[in-house]
Amino acid sequence: MKKTRLAAILSLSLLSVTAANAAQYSVVELAVTDKGISTFPTDISNSGEVSVNVQNLYSPIIDVSLINFELESLINNLTDIDAAKAGNLNTTDYLLLYTFITSNRESQFFQQIAQVNSYLSTENNSTLLPAFDLINADSGLYERSTNTTVRGLNDAGYSVGVAQGGFYKLPYTFADEASTETTFVLNDFYSRGFAQLNGNIIELPPIETTAGGLSDAFDINVNNQVVGYGTTELVAESFQTGVDNCADETVRGDIPQASCIRSLSVSLSSSVGQIAQRRGLIWQLDDQGNIISTKELGLLLTVEDDDSKIYSSRAVAINDNGIAVGESPAIYKETTFLTTAAAIYIGDQVSTINYDDETLSSTATDINNQDLVVGYITKRINGYTRKKFFVHDINTDITTYPNDFFLGSSSTANSINNNGLVVGYAEYESSLSNRRNAGFLYNNNDKSFTDLASLLACDSPYIIQQANAINDNNEIAATAVKKGPARNVKGEIILDADGVEVQTDVVVAVKLVPIPGGVVDQCDVVDNENRDRQGAGLSWLILLSLFGFGCRKLRFKAK
Repeated sequence: MKKTRLAAILSLSLLSVTAANAAQYSVVELAVTDKGISTFPTDISNSGEVSVNVQNLYSPIIDVSLINFELESLINNLTDIDAAKAGNLNTTDYLLLYTFITSNRESQFFQQIAQVNSYLSTENNSTLLPAFDLINADSGLYERSTNTTVRGLNDAGYSVGVAQGGFYKLPYTFADEASTETTFVLNDFYSRGFAQLNGNIIELPPIETTAGGLSDAFDINVNNQVVGYGTTELVAESFQTGVDNCADETVRGDIPQASCIRSLSVSLSSSVGQIAQRRGLIWQLDDQGNIISTKELGLLLTVEDDDSKIYSSRAVAINDNGIAVGESPAIYKETTFLTTAAAIYIGDQVSTINYDDETLSSTATDINNQDLVVGYITKRINGYTRKKFFVHDINTDITTYPNDFFLGSSSTANSINNNGLVVGYAEYESSLSNRRNAGFLYNNNDKSFTDLASLLACDSPYIIQQANAINDNNEIAATAVKKGPARNVKGEIILDADGVEVQTDVVVAVKLVPIPGGVVDQCDVVDNENRDRQGAGLSWLILLSLFGFGCRKLRFKAK
């Protein structure tokens, strides 16, 4: 579960959020939105701290020692090559070298610049989550070379996610006539789950670690149980042969063994579905962050001893009762075909939700301490595949499929708190050529579905495209879009030919904070360009009534 404790005091106005009489929300931009081109939240603790991923950090350091300035393309295009060699880069040359480096991602001879970095943030400050990144010996700063994605956090201060192994330089001399010297840029694993507490990084390795293996961590509960997935068994014999060949200098050729293994780890990441089994995992940590145990979770199907197929499952959320949810392969109806189905992991048992014969697949995304599970199914509606969110009660074995914006709208539930409030996103326009998303709030207590835009001030500059998580104070971590100046990778504002700032849509992580006693702001004018309110939610109530506002409940098992 992405939240871990009920708030001690909650006003009645915050517990009863409906489209007709709702607590109004204020929008707070987090203190991380100035660090990169785009920011995306993933979770929110009961203290209001938000985990955020920043895409393309501003002003990454360029390591000129790894650049071959003898290349004709650089000689012809750099404006001051001598200054560039010395590391004194003007803006034009900086942008050129940045593009040159990032166009060679995964190359073992180029600097690696992370596309995603992670932070914990409030409205006032932010803290970098470096994961496995290494500190540069010269600058004393993190290299910021490893992609790091934070996914969840708990109220004890733990954050969890996935990151690449830290990149390091390995000088090497080829055994050619010229004894050519070069530098490899390598790491020891492609991606691995992590937990971080007070600056201490805890690796969460998979069960199968050949060539580093693969693992990912999604959530952590109050008992320090971390859920995710990882490689559990190597299936492809050819891959093991490749690992063995890397250890044999006569077979691997004139490259370091670490370079050979790095190439295999990249192949494992891109083709894991043909190489290894992956299963949902639960890592049990103690209060110091030590791994006590790693539990492999089951599947929604029985794997026979002679079955050589590769299956993949994962767990993405866990509540304080130790119940995990995610997805697993399952048999589709009464066929021999496989589908993906929402998985509920209780002890050694795996079960799923209830759905009808029209359902194609399903995924669970979160669970609260009342054992309410949320997620989405896919089904065909009017000839098109659409997602529809659900709420499943484990204790009553009832699955509810609430109505959303309109019949053909795709909707996804991301999070549920201990007050029974669900947040996610859904398509709010029925045009097939332009189906934009909007964040929503669903109250499982009174079954009301609300466009989050209708809970903001009419003059809010923010468009809430997705509600990512909600805590027990009903604060929401959301992804918003606003108009702002376009910036280059250095964070400098881009000007047009007339010296005027170029305006663009900027994606920012925000926190929506309930206003006690607030009421819906009645908007008289609808701004179609900015979709400020799209009728302040009233039009959606009318539209939903056309389809029978409410929800339907299923209480039968799919065949």
